[in-house]
Formats: sequence, C-alpha cells, structure tokens
Amino acid sequence: MKSLLWAIALLYETVANAQTYMMTVDSLRHQLAAADQDTSRVLIMIALCDSYRSTDSARYFGEQALSLARKINYPKGEIRAMSYLARAYAELGNLPKGFQMALNSLRVAEENQMDQESALTFNQIGNLYTYLNDFSKTVKYYKLSLALYEKSHIKAGISTEKMQLGRAFEELNQLDSALYYENQAFNGMFVESKDSNQVNPLVYRNLARIYSKLGNHSTAFKYAYKSLSIAQKRGFHFGIAFTLTDLGLFYKRINQPDSGIYYAKLGLTEGQRISNRRIVMVASKLLSELYEPRDTKEAFRYYKMATTNKDSLYGAGNLQAIQQMFVQDHQRKNEIEAQKVAYRNQLRQYSLLAVLGLSLFIGFILYRNYKQQKRVNGLLSRQKEEISRQREKAETALTELKATQAQLIQREKMASLGELTAGIAHEIQNPLNFVNNLSEVSTELVEELEEEAKAGHTADVLELTNDLKETLQKVSHHGKRADSIVRGMLQHSRAGSGQKEPTDLNALADEYLRLAYQNLKAKDHNFTADLRLNLDPTLGNVHVAPQDLGRVLLNLYNNAFYAVQEKARVVSNGYQPQIEVTTYRENGRVELRVKDNGTGIPPEILNKIYQPFFTTKPTGQGTGLGLSLSYDIVTKGHGGEMTVESQAGEQTIFSIKLPQSTVYGSSGQNLP
Repeated sequence: MKSLLWAIALLYETVANAQTYMMTVDSLRHQLAAADQDTSRVLIMIALCDSYRSTDSARYFGEQALSLARKINYPKGEIRAMSYLARAYAELGNLPKGFQMALNSLRVAEENQMDQESALTFNQIGNLYTYLNDFSKTVKYYKLSLALYEKSHIKAGISTEKMQLGRAFEELNQLDSALYYENQAFNGMFVESKDSNQVNPLVYRNLARIYSKLGNHSTAFKYAYKSLSIAQKRGFHFGIAFTLTDLGLFYKRINQPDSGIYYAKLGLTEGQRISNRRIVMVASKLLSELYEPRDTKEAFRYYKMATTNKDSLYGAGNLQAIQQMFVQDHQRKNEIEAQKVAYRNQLRQYSLLAVLGLSLFIGFILYRNYKQQKRVNGLLSRQKEEISRQREKAETALTELKATQAQLIQREKMASLGELTAGIAHEIQNPLNFVNNLSEVSTELVEELEEEAKAGHTADVLELTNDLKETLQKVSHHGKRADSIVRGMLQHSRAGSGQKEPTDLNALADEYLRLAYQNLKAKDHNFTADLRLNLDPTLGNVHVAPQDLGRVLLNLYNNAFYAVQEKARVVSNGYQPQIEVTTYRENGRVELRVKDNGTGIPPEILNKIYQPFFTTKPTGQGTGLGLSLSYDIVTKGHGGEMTVESQAGEQTIFSIKLPQSTVYGSSGQNLP
C-alpha cells in the first residue's frame, strides 16, 4: 500500500516536471530564434537535440545543427552534433545510423586533434555498445574517454565516465570494480556541488543495481528511490523510466510480483512516452517474466512487445550493417595507416638525400674554411709579429712615462715643500720680527741703564729695569710662539704616533670635552657653556689610536669653544654658548658629531679649513695646523671621513665617520 501511494505521488510529480521540461525546451527555442551568430545557433540546436533525446525532434534539430556546422566550417559543432545524433538514432531504434554518426564524429575529432570532442565521441560509442550488450567494448571506450578527460582535467567528464564505467562493470557482474567506480563518481560530483541532491541520479540508480545483486535489498531500494526523486525534480525522463523498471526488477528479486508488475508498467509507460525502444524492450521483457506464472496471455503479449523492439534494435539486418560499417572503418584506418607508412618512407628517402646533400655542402664549406684558415693563419702570424713590435714600443714608452711620472711627482713634492716652507716662513716671521726688534730695544735699554747707573739716578734705573723686564717677557712670549709652530709642524709631519686598540669612543669624547672645558675655565673664570652629550649606549668599542683621536677631539673642542667665546663677546642679550657631542651608528659605520652655536664659518673659506697654516684666528692665537692634522689622522690614519657643515653666524657641525665595532659600550649621559 505504501508503495502504491508513493507511485501515485510520483505520477503527479511527473506531470509537474514535464511542465518544467517544456519550459526548458521553450527557452531554448526562444534563444534559437533570437540568436544572431551561426555558431550560437549550432550550439543551441545541439542542446535541443539533447533535450528532445528519443524523439523525431531530437533527430530534426541534430541534423539542422550538423548541416549548419558543416556550412560554416565549425568542426566543434559538427563533432558534437554527430555525437548527439548517434545517441538519438540509437534510441529511436536505428543503431546502424547511430554507429555511423559516432564513427564520423570520431574521425573529424581525430583529424582536428580535439581531445574533449574525442572524449565525448568515445563515450557515445561506449553507450551504443550497451545497446548490443557488448559491455567489454563499452568498458574499453569509456576508459578511452576517461583518459582524455583526465588529460584535459575536465572534472565533470571524469565523474560521468566513472559513473558509466561502474554501470558497465555491473552488467559484467564485476561488482567490486563497479562499486569502486560508482563511489569515485559520487565523491567527485559531491565535491563539486556540496549537495547530495545535485549528484547525477544515475549514480544512485547504478548503486541500487549493484547492491541489489549483492543481496543488500534495503540499500538497493534506498538508492533507487533517491535516484527516482532527483530525476523527477529535474524532469529527467530517461532516468525515471530506467529506475522505475529497475524497481520492478528489485521487487521481483524479493518475491513481490505485484509491486514488480506495478513499477515495470510505470517504466514501460515512461519508456513509450519518450520513444526509447531499449527501455520498452527491457520493461516488456520483465513484465512477460512477472506475468508468466499467473497470466500466460499477458505474459505472451509482453513477450511479443519485447521481441518486436528487440528485432527493431538488434535485427540481423542491423547487426550486419553495423558489422559492415566497422569493417569499412577498419579498412579506412588501415588505408590511412598505409598512407602514413608510405609518407614516412618517402620522408625517409628525402631525409637521406637531404643528408647526402648536406654532407657534400658541409665538405665544401670545410674545404673552403681550410683554405681561409690557412690564409688567416698567415695573416695572424704577421699580425703577431707586428703586435710584438708594438708591444716593445709600448713597453719602452711606458718606461719613459714612468720616469716622467716620477719626475712630476718629485716636482709636485718640491712644490708642496716650497708651499709648506713659505707657510712656515710666514708664520715664524712675525714672532722672529718681534724677537729681533725687542732684542734691539733691550740693547738700547741696557745702554741707558748703564748711563743712569753711572750717573747715580736710582729712580731712572728702576724704571728702565722694569721696561727691560717687560721687553724680555715679550721676547720670551714670541719665542714660545715660534716653538709652538715648530712643534705643530713636527706633529703634522708624523703619520701617526699611537697604536690602534679597541677604544670606548663615548668615554674618550667625554674625557676630552671636560679637559678642553677646564683649560678654558682656567684662563677665563667668567666663561660658561652648556655642554650636551648624546652618546649612543649601544655604540661599543671602536678600533682606533686613542692618543691620535684624542688630539682630533681636542682640536675640534678648542675650535668650538673659541667660536662660542667670540660670539659671546659680540652678542650680549640672551645668548647661551652651547657645545653638543653626539655619537651613533648608521649604515655600518660609527659617527661622532661636534656641534656649536658659535660664529660659524663663512662659505667662501669653508673649502680651505683643512689646508696647513690656514686659520681665521688672530695672529698669535692659532697655528693653522690643527684641522689639517686632524683631517690626516681621521682619513689617512683610520680610513674614515671628516666633513663640516656651517652657517655663518649660527652654527658649525664637524662630523667624523669611522668603521663600526661589534663590541657594545656603556650608556651615555648629558653633562650639567
């Protein structure tokens, strides 16, 4: 009773889905009328051929698509049209015509090297062999189709071929292989759709047939009804007809002939409605077997129906025509292969002739090259001799050039020495002039002192003594001035006096800044300055000569203090002298900066400050050797850089860049 109620509901669904099916066909017809490109019209007519399937309309639209595809030279459309026509003719009972269409489709696909279209045609040939119950060949062509789909990575084609392989193995009673391929097909379709209701209903139908043969009838009925439900929702009448017929077979196997007859009749009716002779044959044969024990008249009626449809599909004429067709196709392939062999032989002959001709040509080229090489060797020998002569001349010229260069260097040294000597003479001339002049004055004072002493003028003697004392002090001062110049010259002439060692640059900068500041405070008790130390605590030690670098720092600090002291004398309102010392690491180097807010350096003399004896200080307050010596220590002694930035009247920044060490030092601090 339950099965009967379900079948009644199924009939109502069939009517409703038939309306959906007609809507799809109507939509395709509307698209066909609106299509303005021939290729689009071909593809739409192929879709209509697929939709109408087992009817004359399928044949009509397939033939129309084929004709138009050939007219516009559209191989893809031609192949697909013939492929779907093969199925349509087979389902209408004309198997020879179906095989003819399939073989022609395969020929065009192979000629155009279209793998996807070849896969579709192999699938249709496999389908046609199911009509002949030759399932071993069905498996063969399904596997050919599967290989091409896997080569092209067409997931939908792969899943469909596995589904049909499972069906073929089930017919061969190789149930393990059948179950393997059906599960593979189900997994592939489910992964794509994420919904079991979107899986092809034929997968459920095939699983039902396998489990029925395995004796698991409950699982078989579950999958059969699942297949039927999905086919109904999609309006898939081919699947509906076969599944209804399978249900009749399943009920026969569990000895429920009434239900078997009921579903077999539904399957027969559906098969007749879609004009599928194979379904009609299978359903009527099943009904004949079910009626045989109870109603021989009905059994004979259905037997005649099955025989009629079987003869229509598999009559001697059809089988003979199909056999003849395959013989012709085999002969055609043999002829093509023979032509290919003849063509290859011809190519081989041409290749041999080409190789012979090429060998002769190469021989000629080699002979000509030999003659040319011989001439070239002679030319090269002469060129080599000429090159040897030229090399000897060049070596002679180089020797002369080196001698000339040595002379030029010596002249340059002499010129530099002359320049240095002139500078020394200029610097020492002033204190020497004072010493000479004061010596003469001292001589005159001594003579006057003797005269006044002889005259007994005690007061005058004392006054002259004081004058002489002051004069001698001036002589001493200018003598020390000359000594300072000479010592500076000696320091400047040395390449460096200290041994390099890992040195805490932060501590060195702090120490010499305090030393310079205290020396200045000792001379000028009223002077004060804001000292700032911005020392990088992660700086680490630097490989330097600490005595030499200390001399550099002392020179920079003294110049900075002199600049702010001079500015303080000129600017009285709100000016605070400031010296800032900064250390940090940047781009793999250590940098030390000394910044002051003093008088600055005028732009016109900025490029002269490293010249020996050049100074902006008044006579007697600077030798002009401090920055020159400092520059040599930094650049030549330590491989570093020393640069200066200045704004006249505002500030000056001296920067020393040295190679960075890997040892870190202690943190820095600001001085009060």
